[in-house]
Amino acid sequence: MRSRPDAAGPPSRAALVRARVFALLQFSVAFWACTYFALVAISGHTYFRSLAFGLAAAFALWLVLGSLFSDNEPMPVPDGFLLAAILAWAGWSAVSVAWSINPAFSRAELGTEVGWGLATAGTFYVAARAPAPFRAINATAIAVAAFLSVLAVQLLTAPGNAGPEVVLQRSHAGVGAFSTLLVLVVPLLPLLVAPRPVGFGAGPWQVAAAVAVFALLLVAARLTENRMIWVALAAGFLVAALLAAWRWRARLARAPLRWGAVLLVLLVVLAALFVDAARERARADFSGRTDVARAIADDPRLVLWQHTFERIRERPWTGFGFGKSILREQLRAETGHPLLLHAHNLFVSQWLQTGAVGVATLLALLAALSWRYWRFLRDPDGTLAAIGLAGLAMLTTFVVKNLTDDFMVRPTSKEFWALNACLVGYGIRRVRIARSAATQPTARFAPD
Repeated sequence: MRSRPDAAGPPSRAALVRARVFALLQFSVAFWACTYFALVAISGHTYFRSLAFGLAAAFALWLVLGSLFSDNEPMPVPDGFLLAAILAWAGWSAVSVAWSINPAFSRAELGTEVGWGLATAGTFYVAARAPAPFRAINATAIAVAAFLSVLAVQLLTAPGNAGPEVVLQRSHAGVGAFSTLLVLVVPLLPLLVAPRPVGFGAGPWQVAAAVAVFALLLVAARLTENRMIWVALAAGFLVAALLAAWRWRARLARAPLRWGAVLLVLLVVLAALFVDAARERARADFSGRTDVARAIADDPRLVLWQHTFERIRERPWTGFGFGKSILREQLRAETGHPLLLHAHNLFVSQWLQTGAVGVATLLALLAALSWRYWRFLRDPDGTLAAIGLAGLAMLTTFVVKNLTDDFMVRPTSKEFWALNACLVGYGIRRVRIARSAATQPTARFAPD
C-alpha cells in the first residue's frame, strides 16, 4: 500500500493498517506461490501441492480486489495482444472437445493443462507485484533445480543404478521433465547477480554461488544422458549473446574479446557435452557401439513422425481433440513402441490435437510473449532489459528443447506458466511505475 502522492500530512491510522494488510497479503501470495512451485517440481503429493496452490490463488485474488477498491495502485493489466493470444489458444483448445475422438479425455486434459495452467499464470503474475517477491520466486526456481540436481547426481552416480529414466522417474517425472526444468531455469541465473531490484547484486559471494549452481546444473544435465538439452542451451546462449551485444553495444565495443571469449567457451563446452551424451546414448542403444550418426538416424521418433503426419492428414484443420496422448493407443499399435504415445514435438503435437488452427494459436501465444520480452529489452531501463533478455533466452531454450518432445504438460507446463508470468508481471508493473513517475514527478514510491 502506498499513500497518495498528493496527500498532506502523515498517513492516518486506517491507512497504516491498510498498508500492513497489503504487505501481509503480498508476503502470503509470494510465500505460497514459492511453496507451490517447489512442490510441483519436487513432490508428487497432490494434496499438499493443491493446498499451496489454493492458498496462493486465494491470497492473490484478495490482493487484486484490495488493489482495486482500497489501494491507489491497481494491479497492472497485461498487454491486450498477450491476453488475446492466450485466450485464443485456450478457447480453441476448449472448442476442440466438440469434435474430440475422446471427449472425456479432452475435458480432463483441459482442466489440468489449460485451466490449472492459466490459474497458475494468474497467481504468479499477481505474486510478482514487487521486487522482493520477484527475487524470491526466481531464487526458489533456481534452488529447486539445484536441489533436484544434487539428488540426481547422488542417484545416478550410485553403483548399480537402473539408468536415468528409471531413477529420475521419482524426481520430477523422469529425464524429459527434469531436463526441461533445467532449460527453463538456466536463463534465469544471470538475474541472481543482477543489481537490485531484480537481483541480489554481483558481489563475490553472489557470483560464486551462481557459478557453482550453473556448474551443478550442467553436471546433472550430463548425467541424464539427454542430448537435446545441449542443443537447447546452446541456442539460448547464442540468442542471449546476440541480443545482449545489440542491447549493450557500447559495452561490447569497449571489451569485444571478453564477450566473445565467454560465448566461445560456453559453446565449446556445450558441444563437447552433446557429443559425449550422444556417444553414451549410442552405446546404450547399440550394445556398446558408439556410432552417433547411426543412433540419430535410427531414432524411433523419425518413424513416429511419419505415422503422426499420416494421422494429421486425416484432420488437418481441427485435429483429434485436446490432449497430448489423444492417439496414444493408435500410435503405440502403429509404431510397435511402448513409449511412443504422443508426437514428441511441441508443434506437431499441437497440430495432432487441435489442427492447423491450434498450431496458429500456439505460435501466436509464443510470438506475443516474445514481443513483450522484446519491448522490455528495448526499454531504456536496464532492469527491464535484463528481464526481457532472460525471457527471450528462456523461450528459446524451451521451444528448442521441445522440438523432439512435448513437455508443455503436467509439472513442466506449470513451471513454464509460472516463470513467464513472474517475468511479465513484474516487468509490466515496472513499466507502469516508470510511466506514472514521468507524468507525476512529485509522486513517491515505496522503496524495495
